[in-house]
Amino acid sequence: METVIKLAIERMSEEIERLKQTVGEQQKRISELEKNKNRSTIIEPTAPKPSDELLNNEQVKSILKIGKNSLIKLVRDGVLVAIRMNERTVRFSRAAIMEYIERKQGSRSLL
Repeated sequence: METVIKLAIERMSEEIERLKQTVGEQQKRISELEKNKNRSTIIEPTAPKPSDELLNNEQVKSILKIGKNSLIKLVRDGVLVAIRMNERTVRFSRAAIMEYIERKQGSRSLL
């Protein structure tokens, strides 16, 4: 009986050591991800083009004459690029919206 208990304790000790190693590796990964996150949020200032302006969701929906869900789908599919200002604020480049319209008009003329 004592042998069985000793074996069980040994296995539990090995499992604890393995879990400690796993936790250590995960903590390293988390710290690396946090470092990379901080690097990726740094935005270098660039001079805006004088002819370009940033539009909000309502303006883009009005220009394209689409609804909220259609705009979300265009962004999710990568057709339009959203510029995230902060957690809640998203803007779109007027030039990019106009390019999208021109592409759509060009593809319709080919049909």
